[in-house]
Amino acid sequence: MAGDSAMLDWNDLRYFLAVARTGSTLAASKELRVSQSTVSRRVTALEEEIGVKLFARKPNGYDLTPRGESVLPTAESVEAAILGFTDGIEAESRRLAGTVRLTTVESAANAWVIPAVGLLRARHPDIRVEIITSDQYLDLARGEADVAIRFGPQPGQDSLVIRHLVDMLESFYASEAIVAELGMPDGLAHLSRYPIVASTNDNSGINRWLKDNVPDAEIVQRANSMSSIIASVRSGLGASILPCMMGDDIPGLVRLTDPIEELTTPGWMATTDEARRQPHIRAVIDFVVEQIQLSLARRPPHLSIVQAA
Repeated sequence: MAGDSAMLDWNDLRYFLAVARTGSTLAASKELRVSQSTVSRRVTALEEEIGVKLFARKPNGYDLTPRGESVLPTAESVEAAILGFTDGIEAESRRLAGTVRLTTVESAANAWVIPAVGLLRARHPDIRVEIITSDQYLDLARGEADVAIRFGPQPGQDSLVIRHLVDMLESFYASEAIVAELGMPDGLAHLSRYPIVASTNDNSGINRWLKDNVPDAEIVQRANSMSSIIASVRSGLGASILPCMMGDDIPGLVRLTDPIEELTTPGWMATTDEARRQPHIRAVIDFVVEQIQLSLARRPPHLSIVQAA
């Protein structure tokens, strides 16, 4: 056999396999997206290289010779090995890894981010998400975090890339036990019969709204975290204003009023251009946004879903 010591070209084997499978150089050329003359030339070159006729040329196409039939399984094994190698390289290049620091308020972390991160691990097990819950804004431009979900006015830093996620409403909630005792309120005027659990931050928008709209409310408990406020409400201490995205999902709580329009709070996804260009950070951003939108789509219409930019 000629060329026993020569290194075969994988591309020549591709042409051989295409012609063997289709039975003609024309059909093979369409499959490989090259000219028919190129296929014919490469098959002939392969035969000359190995010194064996692989095909019998006939007016109606190409038939494998007995030698061609005998080497076909080997060529297919080579093809499978090369494709497996290529797929492995591509899979490795798609494998994302790294740490992403995401900051948001406790309510959004519990309702959206933590469940999304749990699902994200199945897709990208080498991405680690550090969740920093805080009512204070961390400085993304200085690298204190990579991504933030914020509520309130649109972040105004020119260095940030902003997505509008949701317009979120809030409402009064109380435990089933205290509702059974005090009855459902007939509007805001009747809320004063309920003891109120409030934030320790007197300057918060919710506390200012309470002073203006339920001035006779008796505040029986104050807490500085959402989890503590929710625990107080669930224990029956009193009613409180909670994000609907949380209150509606807490067993044993009853929504006392329609969502309070004045307390509508826009939610934003914020990051830096540098951060979002990193594949593992972009993967977290896209996945969390997707999960938030899916979560909101399953909710009643007191939440207005906004398509992310």
